[in-house]
Amino acid sequence: MGILIAALLLAATDAPPVTGFYRSNQMEVGAALELDPDGRFMYQLDYGAVSEAAEGTWSSDGTMVYLTATRMEGAYKTHNFSREPLKIDGDRLLLGRYDTVIRFEREDLPAPADKK
Repeated sequence: MGILIAALLLAATDAPPVTGFYRSNQMEVGAALELDPDGRFMYQLDYGAVSEAAEGTWSSDGTMVYLTATRMEGAYKTHNFSREPLKIDGDRLLLGRYDTVIRFEREDLPAPADKK
């Protein structure tokens, strides 16, 4: 039993962190998402005639990321983020929004000069 618990704990610590900067490279979609280590997020989507932006807090259970907006602008005929789920798919986050799935790909940004 102890070996099973140790294996589960080790697997949980091997999970990649979800914090960082993500963007979508899909045709006709401009989208970006930043998940900060302090639990805050910023989001922007331009899709067809829709432009929306949000900021707020995020949480994760290891398989999903949940966004809760404290400010959201431009949501077109849809709900604001209240524990909005994004599926974790390797280095991607998947968000079902409007009539499509937005695929956010993790970007490896260079560290600022003062943090090297």
